[in-house]
Amino acid sequence: FIHYPNFFDKDKGFARWHSEDGLKFYGIEDWLIDDKVEDLLEDLHGNVWIATQSGLSRFDGSTFHTFTTEDGLPSNRIRCLLEDQRGHIWIGTDGGVAHYDGQLFQTINSPHIGPVLQILEDRDGVFWFGTVQNSLVRYRQQKTPPRICLLQVITDKVHENIEEGILSITEQNVIFEYKGLSFSTRSSDMLYIYRLKGHDSDWQPATREMRAHYRDLPPGDYTFQVRAVDRDLNYSEIAQVQISIEPDLRIEALTAALNSQGSNEFVGQSEVLQQFQTKLMEVASTDLTVLILGETGVGKGLAARVLHGQSAHSDGPFIQVNCGALPETLIDSELFGHEKGAFASAVSRRLGKVELAKDGTLFLDEIGDMTLETQARLLRLLEEGTFERVGGSETLKAQTRIVASTNRNLEEMASTGAFREDLYYRIYGFPLYLPPLRERKDDIPDLAEFFKARMAAHIGKEIGPLTTEVIEEFQAYDWPGNVRELEHAMQRAVTVCQGARIELEDLGSYRSRIKGAALDLVWTSLSDSQDREIVPLDEFERLYILEVLEITNWKVKGTKGAAARLELPPSTLYSRMKRLGIERP
Repeated sequence: FIHYPNFFDKDKGFARWHSEDGLKFYGIEDWLIDDKVEDLLEDLHGNVWIATQSGLSRFDGSTFHTFTTEDGLPSNRIRCLLEDQRGHIWIGTDGGVAHYDGQLFQTINSPHIGPVLQILEDRDGVFWFGTVQNSLVRYRQQKTPPRICLLQVITDKVHENIEEGILSITEQNVIFEYKGLSFSTRSSDMLYIYRLKGHDSDWQPATREMRAHYRDLPPGDYTFQVRAVDRDLNYSEIAQVQISIEPDLRIEALTAALNSQGSNEFVGQSEVLQQFQTKLMEVASTDLTVLILGETGVGKGLAARVLHGQSAHSDGPFIQVNCGALPETLIDSELFGHEKGAFASAVSRRLGKVELAKDGTLFLDEIGDMTLETQARLLRLLEEGTFERVGGSETLKAQTRIVASTNRNLEEMASTGAFREDLYYRIYGFPLYLPPLRERKDDIPDLAEFFKARMAAHIGKEIGPLTTEVIEEFQAYDWPGNVRELEHAMQRAVTVCQGARIELEDLGSYRSRIKGAALDLVWTSLSDSQDREIVPLDEFERLYILEVLEITNWKVKGTKGAAARLELPPSTLYSRMKRLGIERP
C-alpha cells in the first residue's frame, strides 16, 4: 500500500492517484462490496476503509475485506467514517453508530441517534454525531470496565462452586454460563469473547445468550476463559475455570455398541422431513452425484445410507470416508490406495475406498475439509471415472456412485478459492438440504422415544413412555448439536435413570436454563439517555443490587455471595438492602 495517496469518490467505486502509478480505479470487480461509495478513510496502519451502501470494506493495498450486519454492524448502509484517538474506527450508518477495535463491532444503542451522517471527536475525547432525527447528539464514553461473573458449569448436573480448584467431570458436552455487569451497558447489549484453552486456538466472539456450549470434547484438561465488553469497548478482566474431562468408559462402550447396530430409516413425521425423504427417493434411482447439505449432527450419514439402500447399488458395499478426520498426508492413500514402497510405511499394496466401493456407494462425509490437491484427483474421478493408486502408474476404472455431504458453505469457499469451483459445480448437480432439528421439532417426541427404547433394550432396563414434561423440555431446547446431541442426551438419561421413567432431573445439561435479565427496562433507559440521568441514584442502586442478588440466587455471604461480588462487607449490604426496601421474594 502506498503511503499518503489521494482517494476520491467516483460514480462507480473509488480511485487512487499516485505520481508513479497514475490513476487506478477500484470497484466490485476487484471485490469491493459495492460501487456506490459514501465515504473513505485511511487509518494509522495504512488501511483504507470504504463506506458503501451495501456494507463496509477495508483495503490493505492488495485485498478487500468485507463487513456487514452479519459481523455486528447495525446497518449495511454506511454513511461516514472516523478514526478516534484510540485507533478505533467509528461507523455512521442508517441504523445508528458503531465502533470497531480490530476485533469486535459494538453498537451505541439509543433511540436518540438514528441514521448518522457525520461523526466528530473533539479535543476532550467527546463524540458528536450529526443525525437525521435529532440534528446533533453529544456522546461521552465511559472508562470504567465492566465486570464478568462465571455463573455455573452445566454437564450432567449443575456445578456452581467453580471459583477454586479443578472441576473433574466425565460429561463431554459442557455449557459455561456467564454474565457481565456494567453501570453503562445493559447485559443484553454487552458483547463477550471466550476461549477454551486446550481446544480453541484463539478468542471466539460469543452470542448474546451468555453461554458457551462445547460438544464432544475429548478427555483432557481445559481452561475456560471469558471477558465482557461494554458499549464503549472496555474489556473486563478474565474470568476462568479449569475443568478436567475423564473418559466415561461405560458410556463409550455403550455408544460404540449402539452405533454398530446402525439405523437405515428416518424417525419422525414432520412435513419438512417428509419433503426431504421424497426428494431423496426421487434421486436414489438415478446415478447422479448427490450432495447432502446440513449442520453437524442432522443425520447426513443416515441420509446417504438410505439413498444407497434405495438405489440400484444397494447390493454393493456402502463405504464412508470422513474427509475431515484424515490427515492431509493420508487422505489420498485412503481414497485411492497406494502401491508398495509409495512412502516409508507402505510395506504392501493397499486398496483405497474407491476400489473397495466397487458396484456400491462411496460416501464422502464433510467434503469441504478435503485438500485442494485431493479435490483435483476427485474431479478427475467424477469426470473421467479413472484414478491411480499413490505411487502407481496404472490407470484404474472406478465403478462406484459418489455421494458427498458438508456442513460448510461450499459456494462461498469456491468464491474465495478454498474449494475448487469446477468441483463445486460438478457435485452440486442434485443438492439435498436436511433441516436442523430446531426446524422440525415435531420430530423430537418420536426421536426421543426411539433413542430411549433402543438404549433401554441394550442395557436391559424397562422404562415407560416419556412424560409430557420431559418432551416439553426437549422441545424448548434448540439442539445445536441436532439429532446426534439428542441421541447422546437420551443415552445418558436412560443410564442415570433410577426408576421406571425418566425424570426431569435425569436430563442433566439439556434442561432449559436460560434466565431473563431482570434489569432490561432500566438498562434501556440508562443506555438510551445521552447524560444517563433517567432515574434517581437510590433507585439505580436498588435495581443494581437486585440484579446481583438474582445472579447469586439471593446468597449474600460467602465467596460467591452478592456481598463478595459487590466488594462490600455482608453487614454493609444488609444495611443497604434494608434502607432501599429490598426483601427476598
